[in-house]
Order: sequence, then C-alpha cells, then structure tokens
Amino acid sequence: MIEKSDDIIKMEQAKIKKSEKKQSKAYEIDSHLVLKVNNLCKTYITGKISIQALQDINLEIRKGELVAIVGPSGSGKTTLINCLGALDFPDSGQIIYNVSNNGEGHNITEMSNREQKYMRLNNIGLIFQFYNLFPVLTAYENVELPALIAKKNPTLRKKKVKDLLKIVGLGERIKHYPTQLSGGEQQRVTIARSLINDPLLLLADEPTGELDTETTIQIMKIFLHLKDSGHSILMVTHNNRIAQAADRILTLTDGKIVSEKKAGKNIDDVYNIEFGGH
Repeated sequence: MIEKSDDIIKMEQAKIKKSEKKQSKAYEIDSHLVLKVNNLCKTYITGKISIQALQDINLEIRKGELVAIVGPSGSGKTTLINCLGALDFPDSGQIIYNVSNNGEGHNITEMSNREQKYMRLNNIGLIFQFYNLFPVLTAYENVELPALIAKKNPTLRKKKVKDLLKIVGLGERIKHYPTQLSGGEQQRVTIARSLINDPLLLLADEPTGELDTETTIQIMKIFLHLKDSGHSILMVTHNNRIAQAADRILTLTDGKIVSEKKAGKNIDDVYNIEFGGH
C-alpha cells in the first residue's frame, strides 16, 4: 500500500475546499420575482414501480405575494416544497431564486452543498405542520437559533427575536418551552423562527394542518399581515377555505399544476360564509 504524502493530502483538501466554494451560475430573473421555477420534474422509484411526483412544474412567486397550493394527498405538494427548500432535489428543471434582489438569480439545483446550506439558513424560511421545535429550548431560544448559526450581531439579534415574538403575539411567553405552549403558539414560534434571517421566501407546508378552526384563522391572519408587510409566502394546504385568502390558488394533481385562479378573499368572510354567518 502506497502512503500519501502530506503535500498530496494538502492538495486534495485544497481541491475539496475550492469545489465547496464554487459559485453557481447567475441567471436573469424579473426583479419583481423572488422565485421562478422552470420545468421541474421528480420521479421516485419503489421496487419496480416508478412514481412521477412532479411533472413539468412551472411557477413564479412575486415579491409580497401569498400563493396557496392545494390538491389531494399524494399530488406532490410536499415534494414540491421540499425541492424548493433545497431539502430534496429534482431530476431536472430549474429553481431560480432572486438572491441579489435586483434580477440576478441563482438555480439552487446547481449550487454546491455549502451554497445550498447558506440558502436554507438565510434565504428560505421553512414552516412545517409539526413545528420542529427543540423541546429543550425556550420560545426565545428556538427563534434565535438560526441567527446564532448565521453569526448575526448579538445586540441586533436579541432585539429582532423579541420583535418577532411580539409580532406573532407571544411577547409575554418568550421563556416558555414548547411543552408549555399550545399547538397554535408553537406554530407561531415556528413562524417567528422562519423570519429571523430575513428570508426571500417563506415556504409553509400544511401550517394549519394540526390546528382547530379558531387557531387556523389566527395563523392565516399572521400570514396575511406578513404579506402586507412585503413578505413572500408559498403555502401548501389541504384546507380550501384558507386558500381562498391567498392572492392566487394553484391546484396540483398527480404532480401537475392543473389550474390557477385568483383569490384574495377576506379570511373572516371566508369562514362566515362557510358557517352560515354564525
């Protein structure tokens, strides 16, 4: 067996570091968009069975827009969110984020591992159905964690955590642990955490799936407030009622976007209509 010299080892390590630092190619993107998806495809193979989870998905999300994606179970909604959030990767297609905020986009499928991690930490806010909070951390600490990892200024970080918890209505519960919070309160902590590093886009996967009607309305009002404040949100939901409060509704069936329609109804009106005004 031939031993590698220290010089060869150092050269190989340098090559790895250089590869990790590789910058993804820049693409032109409309400056009013935060995200542009082109011809996205994803197939899963289970034994001898091939399942097309996503088929030629094309979509755009504008700045300050709330878009809802609806569809039956197994239609590809979560797969799409995972691909857009760089948690899973398509077989083909482009996922271009307006990372420069002025029309210079980057395709996350072409990024190095380091770039993808940076995107997840700083440019994509992820909100899940089951919260994914750390039980040993308080509400304050859960929200602060991504900013700690991103090495944000401690003074500014502390102020922002408190401000975000106030925005979601938890200013008095910052020292509470997840087990001391209701499901709706835990989801509000998750929303605050997703905002801590000023992401380009919030991706919400069934954010009200485990919540009762009253809490669902509260969470939707937070999303609508964030939209009105300039945040861009893509929300996957099985709840067709809350989808009506989004700016647009996309219907996903068998991995394809089969329809798109404008919405924008008042969330209170949606539920008043649903329950006969009672």
